[in-house]
Amino acid sequence: MQNSKLFTSGIMLAIVGVVLFSAKAVMVKLAYQYDTSTAHLLLFRMLFSLPFYIAIVCVKKTSQSIKIKSSDYLWLLFFGFIGYYLASYFDFLGLHYIKAGLERIILFIYPTLV
Repeated sequence: MQNSKLFTSGIMLAIVGVVLFSAKAVMVKLAYQYDTSTAHLLLFRMLFSLPFYIAIVCVKKTSQSIKIKSSDYLWLLFFGFIGYYLASYFDFLGLHYIKAGLERIILFIYPTLV
């Protein structure tokens, strides 16, 4: 019974995640109507997500069993900048030029093409 509830809640969280991820492009396109820059939209996105990341760090830090070196933090910063900031920046910047639906199709089909 417990496994079934976990499986169902996992499926529901995945569906909600896909819907919210897809809705992001529509929200960005709507925000661009108010003459907002890409950098400002990205700033607001990161500021709104920061409390969630801090909460995850606080929860996971108490159950951490391995020691993280300071050089690991530098790598995390580097790959966070490349993988999260630049990818999001180019994603938002691309929405200036193409429709939200086409952008989402390209984003979801990219792993298949690669």
